[in-house]
Amino acid sequence: MAGRLGHGDGPLNTPRWLNWAWLLPAAFLAVFLAYPLGVLGAHVSSAGGAERLIASSTWQVVPLAVLQAMASTLMALIVGLPIANVVSRYDFRGRALGQALVTVPFVLPTVVVALAFRALLGPGVPQGFALVVLAHAYVNLAVVVRIVGSQWSQHDGHYENVARTLGATRWTAFRTVTLPMLRPAISSSAAVVFIFSFSSLGIVLLLGDSSTRTLESQILRQTSVLLDFPGAAASAIVQLVLVAGVLAAGTLAGRTSVRRRMRPTSLLPVPAGGSARWAVTATALFSYAIVAAPIAALVVASVRSAGGWSLDWWLRLGSVDVGTTRIGSPLAALGTSIGFALVCALVACVVGGLAAVAVLTRGRTRVISLLAIIPLGISSATLGLGTLLAFGRPPLDLRPSGLLVPIAHSLVAVPLVVAVVAPALRATDARALAVAASLGARPTRAFVTAYGSILRVVMLASAGLACAVSLGEFGAASFLTRAGSPTVPVQIVRLLSRPGEQSYGVAAVLAVVLVALTLTMVLLVDRLGPSRRRPAVAT
Repeated sequence: MAGRLGHGDGPLNTPRWLNWAWLLPAAFLAVFLAYPLGVLGAHVSSAGGAERLIASSTWQVVPLAVLQAMASTLMALIVGLPIANVVSRYDFRGRALGQALVTVPFVLPTVVVALAFRALLGPGVPQGFALVVLAHAYVNLAVVVRIVGSQWSQHDGHYENVARTLGATRWTAFRTVTLPMLRPAISSSAAVVFIFSFSSLGIVLLLGDSSTRTLESQILRQTSVLLDFPGAAASAIVQLVLVAGVLAAGTLAGRTSVRRRMRPTSLLPVPAGGSARWAVTATALFSYAIVAAPIAALVVASVRSAGGWSLDWWLRLGSVDVGTTRIGSPLAALGTSIGFALVCALVACVVGGLAAVAVLTRGRTRVISLLAIIPLGISSATLGLGTLLAFGRPPLDLRPSGLLVPIAHSLVAVPLVVAVVAPALRATDARALAVAASLGARPTRAFVTAYGSILRVVMLASAGLACAVSLGEFGAASFLTRAGSPTVPVQIVRLLSRPGEQSYGVAAVLAVVLVALTLTMVLLVDRLGPSRRRPAVAT
């Protein structure tokens, strides 16, 4: 029994089950995404919720969050654009290291970044607006460098040279020629950074004050402190609408910007001398320093106490004395996070993998791979609150099962799995399927022969990425985790809320462990990702 494949050079016989692979992702998204969002909307449309939607208490946080997000975006662009220019255009020793380093903050959990800044700047630095903006710029540096740098690397500088020969200064040539060419990438990266900063939670909780509240932190407070679920639902809807508006504006700005035909260019040598060489060298060294300094400070904090260098905090990981009976031991939190990460990886790979396979078929199944990307545009607090309202109380209470957290994490991870697997499947030569079929293989056997090897590689990479997402996720876990079994990010926040050197030291140890686990997963993805795959058929 076979269907038809609309991939490659022409239609080929494929397993009929492939045409129905979309059913599981569709059911998963309907049950765990559409239904919770519907429950969330029902709370807003209730008698109290509709009034809260237009109440001043719901909107009073919006100006603060917008101002903070705009400042964070501007700071990320100011710091990131020079680094994007250097690491994407110039060939110098350590360039690959620089590209990897600027990606590190983005994959780290936000609570780890916040704790790293506290360790770097010391307890005397006041928390507030400036510190939150710096931390957000640090986390989102990779967004600017990667998005803008990928377009800048294809710019050969021909038009700038023409402008310079006509008398334009270096700054005038950049402003009138280079900047318009980069505007689509800058608009896209700015929109992404704004959204991440606008919906921030972990950094705001640990580094912010009353001037840096976000709708995400308001939702958490309304849910866990005030027990105001209609108000929290109203705040979540407001945030969802504003985020969608920013995404639309960023997309529109990119489409209406000046565009020129781009082509890959070779890396430029570092200028031989003068201010240009100094600027390139200083920017490269600066990028290394700003990324490494907070992480190094975090490591130092984990092995230092008032009495000097010590491993006391590492030795106390398994002791409940560093917390309370309600919080549980740090080592238990680490086990909980790893368990959730493994479940998340399994669920996300199955759902995301089947959704990605939809790119190999014609018809409505392609829509599923697009729908699977939707959770990227929904904040973790909105996902957490919707999941809590839908599955956290009778008649359908899943809290005792311990599945709410990995389910919410899976929703966040599924789009990333699709983003890794789908391009790999598209790039695989489909002629292997025809060869296997011509040799007498049944449709399923032919499919495994053609795509099995690449699927094993990218699915393993996707599992590592899903684990990294789950290990560091804080927003949804802060709503859904049970009091006696917190995840590591939740445990870190709880420890930092308690006074004393011991709580701070153990929180630093947990953060260092989380950094090591996260980076291990990311390195696995980089090693096994699509860029390192082998072609299915030699051409």
